[in-house]
Amino acid sequence: MTIAVLIKQVPDMNAIRIDRATGRIVPSPQLVISSYDQYAIEAALRLRDSLPGEVVVVSAGPASARDAISRALAMGADRGIHLELADVNALDTLDVARVIADAVRPLETSVILAGQTADDLEAGQVGAQVAELLDMPLISNVVEIEVQTQSQTLLVRRDMEDGYQTVRCPLPALLLSSTGLDEPRLPSLKGIMAAKKKPIDAVPVAADNGNRLAWDEPYVPAKSTAGTLVQDLAPAAAASQLVAWLQERKLI
Repeated sequence: MTIAVLIKQVPDMNAIRIDRATGRIVPSPQLVISSYDQYAIEAALRLRDSLPGEVVVVSAGPASARDAISRALAMGADRGIHLELADVNALDTLDVARVIADAVRPLETSVILAGQTADDLEAGQVGAQVAELLDMPLISNVVEIEVQTQSQTLLVRRDMEDGYQTVRCPLPALLLSSTGLDEPRLPSLKGIMAAKKKPIDAVPVAADNGNRLAWDEPYVPAKSTAGTLVQDLAPAAAASQLVAWLQERKLI
């Protein structure tokens, strides 16, 4: 069984700051694997450990994305594929999905795992688009996975707004991981040393951005407050003024 994990390298969301003069968000220079993707890696490793096969980590991005792949390899993944894109966020999500789908298609995967959404833009679209391009069933908000090898199906538990849902689907399939999956492991020293010997295939890609969708830079809107201040009045007069104000606006 071949299990592919789609990961994205993003700025550390715990270390961003706000430029108060402009309201713009200043990303952290510290780059990490998007949090939901770490759960996807852990789920893939547990599936691989219970079934014969390999875990292939796929990431699109600049040269620094190799660091994210290397960390996944140190966690226990078997090999990596680096899709070389100077700025993955300069493309719309469908272009990114096509690049990833083209790389994953030859792997003949049984399961593809990805995070529910990425920490930076939180579009939540790439995984679903990859599933559509590969003609695979898609299950989102996954918190538990069971592979039933005899019937070649998945039994998956989903986190819903009003509880949980159990879904059965055929293989191959693409699953979007949520935080309810097992806690991601930390790379051990042995894993870090072993990762240096594991292959990472570099694949130059050229994507034609159709400019179907553009994202503005995130910013923090200016705070504004408005209201009526009642002061320097006797309690009875203040209460009377407050009641009149509420009646005027038909709030009482």
